[in-house]
Amino acid sequence: MQAKLKFKSKNRISSDIWQLHFEKPAGFTYKPGQYLEAVIPDPDSDERGTKRWFTMSSSPTQADIIITTRLVSGLHSEFKDDLFHLGAGDTIDINGPDGDFTLPSKTAQLLWIGGGIGVTPFISQLQYLLDTKDLERDIVILHGIRSLDEDPCAELVKRCRAEMPHLRIERILSEDIPKDWPGETGYITAELIKKITPNYLERQIYVSGPEPMVDAMKETLLKIGVGEAHIHQDWFPGYKEIY
Repeated sequence: MQAKLKFKSKNRISSDIWQLHFEKPAGFTYKPGQYLEAVIPDPDSDERGTKRWFTMSSSPTQADIIITTRLVSGLHSEFKDDLFHLGAGDTIDINGPDGDFTLPSKTAQLLWIGGGIGVTPFISQLQYLLDTKDLERDIVILHGIRSLDEDPCAELVKRCRAEMPHLRIERILSEDIPKDWPGETGYITAELIKKITPNYLERQIYVSGPEPMVDAMKETLLKIGVGEAHIHQDWFPGYKEIY
C-alpha cells in the first residue's frame, strides 16, 4: 500500500531515543511487528539516499502510527535530519506494511532477543497483547542494551510485568552498569540463553537488532542446537553496534 503519513509530534524517551507520532491513514492496517518503507525526497540527500525502513513500534490497536528511533548528535544521516525537522502537518510517503516478524499462534512458547533499538517490534507486540487482553502468553525477553538510559520500553515493561503472569524480561547491560544493578551484564551469549531459558529448544526464537548482532546470534543459536525453522530474524540496517 502506498500512502502518506501526516506528522503529528515527537517526544524524547531517553538521551537519544525518540518516538515520532503520525496520523494513521484511513484503511491502513498492519500486524504488530511489521515495518514500513519511509520516503522523504531531498535533492541534497547523502549517499544513503532518501528511503529508510522502520518497524512500527505502535500496536494496530493504537490511534497513531509510532516510529521509535535513535538520533545521535553529529552521527545521523541527512534522512534523519529531514525526519526530525518535520513539523505538524508535514507528510512523508510510505510503502507497506511488510514483514512476517509477527506473532505466531497462542500455543507457541516464545523467546524474544532484542539488541538496543531493535526491541521495537516487541514493543508493538507487547502493546497489542495488553490491549487485546491476550495476557497468558509464555514469553521470555532478553534485551541487550548499553545502559538503562537506552531502554525504549521501560514504562511498557512495568505494565507487562504486572499483567502478564508468564512473561519474563531480562535486561542485559554492557556499559554504564550501576553499582547496585541486580541483573545480568555483558552480552547475550549461549551460556546466558541456557541459564535464563533452559527450555530454549522448545521455543520459537525471534531475534531483532543491528544486522551484525542478528547474524551473530543466529550462529550462536545454531551452535547450541536450535533448528533453522525455530529462528526468526529482523535486521535493523544502519545500526552497527553489537549489543
